[in-house]
Amino acid sequence: MINRWTKIAGLMILSIAVLWLACPPGGSEKESSDGHFLSPSPSTSPPDVPDPIQESTELSGEPFVYEKQVVDTPDGPVTMHFLELDLKSGQVGVKPVTSHRTLFGYEYLSVMAQNTNALAAVNGGFSHPNGLPGGMLYVNKTLKTPASGRFPVLFLFDNRAVLADASQRIWLESGGRTLEPVFYNYYSTYGGIYVFTPDYGSSDRIEKKHLCAVVREGRISELIDSADPVSIPSDGFLVSAVGAEAEKRLRNFVSTGREVAIQTSLNTSPYLEGEYVSAYECGSWLVRDGANVCPDADAWVGTLLTRAPRTAVGIKSDGKLVFVVVDGRSREISIGATGPELAELLIERDVVQAAMLDGGASSEMIIDGTIVNYPSAGRERLIASCFVVFRLK
Repeated sequence: MINRWTKIAGLMILSIAVLWLACPPGGSEKESSDGHFLSPSPSTSPPDVPDPIQESTELSGEPFVYEKQVVDTPDGPVTMHFLELDLKSGQVGVKPVTSHRTLFGYEYLSVMAQNTNALAAVNGGFSHPNGLPGGMLYVNKTLKTPASGRFPVLFLFDNRAVLADASQRIWLESGGRTLEPVFYNYYSTYGGIYVFTPDYGSSDRIEKKHLCAVVREGRISELIDSADPVSIPSDGFLVSAVGAEAEKRLRNFVSTGREVAIQTSLNTSPYLEGEYVSAYECGSWLVRDGANVCPDADAWVGTLLTRAPRTAVGIKSDGKLVFVVVDGRSREISIGATGPELAELLIERDVVQAAMLDGGASSEMIIDGTIVNYPSAGRERLIASCFVVFRLK
């Protein structure tokens, strides 16, 4: 009997240890084996619960409007947090931010907000398990990762925002010849030709036989056969071919000393006029031209017909940009919302275009350094990217 209870106690201790390691109260400053960068948590306790705010509140001196709204339903309360920005005012701007110096990794929203001196911050969209963005990321007029062609992209101009479908073609050009298709700043999981810029990191992270063309200042400086990661030049880019067919294509296209350039073409619907500053690929459409178009399921999160914490971004008929975080998974605080319910809530607020961002335990909003919503895990979750709000004047 003693032996049996000893085994049971041992199993309980082991289970607790596994859960603790899988979901620690604080992160680590070390880089994990899969490329994640973690950062220490600013607090291991749940955020303070703010006093309810039932009407729009323009915080003193801040160029935005924050509103907390609680709606009572037969199933329980639904708590929502709205952040509204008038980009036409010339006083406030918004941009996407990734967690670290490369495209990989995770960090707490509070850390990203603090590091960018943000007035406000909201969790971003979806990413691959290693933290690499799930679609188009364009920051400071520089393409980091291309559009997937599957989901809408939020395009941010100097004084307006547009949600549009987007597809992107990327190819290499040299002496009138082209080489495509190519993967752009995409983690190598199978054969093909990959192009890596310094935004990707210090190396191509490929640990198998491949051929590389090192491009410095627009010219191929050398060809390298390697079974280990190859460094990405800071003054150019790296072209890596994985697989016999891809290596053959690259050898036939390049030679040392030849000029080579990356070319891109973006198609959007609706057509974009003017030059955008930033772009960020979201999840599924929620609202389009004022209509609820939320699907029953999403490739990133699965079903959208269950109640859960959710985050979305939308554009009102007057052009104002709106972020919303819906709390969930709590009978006392908020039961959450389905995707179609979230779309209807946005339509009620005169939102005519809207798309999903990441939800669940990732849903979080920070205003003036304070977490104003109720993260469903009781504390912050490490995320790959976010939107930060900053003052222009």
